Amino acid sequence: MRTPKTGKRKGKILPKYLTEHKINAILESARPNKRDYILLLTLWRTGLRVSELTNLKKRDINYEEMIIHIHQGKGRVDRIIPLDKYLGDLLSFHMSNMNLDDIIFPISTTQVRNITHKYQGEENLHPHTFRHSYAVHCLKNGVNIRVLQKLLGHEDLSTTAVYLDLIGQDIKDEFKKVEW
Repeated sequence: MRTPKTGKRKGKILPKYLTEHKINAILESARPNKRDYILLLTLWRTGLRVSELTNLKKRDINYEEMIIHIHQGKGRVDRIIPLDKYLGDLLSFHMSNMNLDDIIFPISTTQVRNITHKYQGEENLHPHTFRHSYAVHCLKNGVNIRVLQKLLGHEDLSTTAVYLDLIGQDIKDEFKKVEW
């Protein structure tokens, strides 16, 4: 909820995210099911919203430039998301028998939620947790916040800046380990 005069959030609740180690453990447990593995890896390495993932078509991926083109995501904003070679190769193999207009993961958002729950272990995992984890991972690895804003498709920089608070908390937690 935003306050009327300042537009700032009351009682800031920070989004939940997973460390790279936890994400990798989840991916490893999903590896035997190729579709689930590729789907979860795509969420993790692209930061896509679930609705964007379930509407992603083969034609939206450009392998020459290694990008995903999201056509009018949330807020009716087009955006370009870089694609790493490993994920690009997996998606290419996964889509080898598909037509350009075929949806890559022809499942509902509820089914995506069920897939994430299947591999959650002790975590309370939701598809959007992968998006939060992507954002934090990018910031921790030096991605400029304005670039991250574009990658995530946020209209307002303050929406992206929430992830800086998560990084700040990590710094505080790490600093507590220092003995004086």
